[in-house]
Amino acid sequence: MVDTFQKEVQCKLCPDIFEPVIEPDEGQSSYPIYCSSCILHLAVARVNPVRIALREVLGVRGEALALAFQSLLAPCQCGGEFTHDAGGRCEKCLYKIERETRRVSNPTTKTVDFSCPWNMHEFKKLEAKFFEFIFQKIDSKEESLKQLIERFESGQIDAETYMEDLDSLRFRESAQISVIQAWAMILGSEMAFRAAEEHELVERYGARILVSIASALEISEGRAVLSTLAIEIKNWDGPVERELKTFMAKTGGGF
Repeated sequence: MVDTFQKEVQCKLCPDIFEPVIEPDEGQSSYPIYCSSCILHLAVARVNPVRIALREVLGVRGEALALAFQSLLAPCQCGGEFTHDAGGRCEKCLYKIERETRRVSNPTTKTVDFSCPWNMHEFKKLEAKFFEFIFQKIDSKEESLKQLIERFESGQIDAETYMEDLDSLRFRESAQISVIQAWAMILGSEMAFRAAEEHELVERYGARILVSIASALEISEGRAVLSTLAIEIKNWDGPVERELKTFMAKTGGGF
């Protein structure tokens, strides 16, 4: 694994010099990481749970965050590595290659089967850190949404304070849920939901944490969220079952 990026890269295919893209531009929701050997690329969302988890748990930003994320990516289907410098090819040259590839490609070519985007050997090295972060936050007794609502309804805080605290809580919990999603990807579908149940994550976050885990597993295992929840819902009853049924009905999953 490299420990820094070359700030200015001489393109291998033309005279241009370019800077590696390591994060989304302002106003953009994602950025691409290209294979160093072919023109396949991964679109890395600003809200990618692994990216957020690395930022929150390891405390890294910018170049260090990009390097950490790159180190967790599985090899490309062609055998190359996904790198932020695109194998030394500038954006203009990549565009030309993509355009030419589309022109000569066979439209009857079959869709490539799903492939896990993560190097699980490297990813699993972070399991203990993710676990510690998740349960330190729970043990810290930070206020939950339920507790905040109870404070408001009992008259302890006014509406303005409630809305301010609600925004703060949503931001904090969004980061925590991303770490839980990254942890769930490491555990896999056979263990993730039962671990969430065992450690009372559903009690803290509600049924939405099960939906978030299913979304994470879709990234790592390729199974659709609704298909995963259709299996998982059988393990729940009461309010959790009702919430999952409502979510599935609203998103086209029946029930």
